[in-house]
Amino acid sequence: MRKTLTSIFTISILVLVFWNCKEEKAISESEFEQAVFYEIFPAILDSIYYEKRLLPPPPPPPEFFQKEEYKDNIDKGIQDYKQTDKYKNNIKKWERKKDSLERDKSLIYLVVSDSISGFEKYKIDLNRLKSNNEKIKFKYRSEFPNGREFWRTKYDYFIAANIQFGGIIFDKTKNNGVLNGGYTMGILNGSGFRIYIKKNKNGNWIIDKIEGTWIS
Repeated sequence: MRKTLTSIFTISILVLVFWNCKEEKAISESEFEQAVFYEIFPAILDSIYYEKRLLPPPPPPPEFFQKEEYKDNIDKGIQDYKQTDKYKNNIKKWERKKDSLERDKSLIYLVVSDSISGFEKYKIDLNRLKSNNEKIKFKYRSEFPNGREFWRTKYDYFIAANIQFGGIIFDKTKNNGVLNGGYTMGILNGSGFRIYIKKNKNGNWIIDKIEGTWIS
């Protein structure tokens, strides 16, 4: 009987040790992923962020190219359109707006999904999100209305985009990784990315390349 109890006790201890080691490994992998995400985030943001209010005037409307002289020469059509009073006036308005926005010190908000789901789901810590643009700040998606009401609601501050990311998938060496991201600026106005990252010779994480995955 004593032998049986001793065996059970020994097995229980081994199971407990094995479980704790497994749990510590899972936690360390999650912490590793988070550390990489927060390190590479400013570079990712620099690569995908753009201010929709600074977009230049649109190209000529489709009917402009219906003229016979432009049907086989789109480049000439674009050049001729740039000489029109309409385009020149639009450029002047855009340049004034661009100059005003660049001098404006008002904050720009990016709305971020509350958490990242991957092999290990974790909540994003807004305090750890850094940007090379001092005007950019972050808010959680849960603070806003769901669905299209998010874009239809008026706010007391400017929201540039809603961004979201998937978990990072690493190779066996943990020197390369890939994650998916999305950048949405309005209803049916956004795009998706697949972001490849790697560790350079100095041990820092950098972007290797970015591929587009969807657009709306």
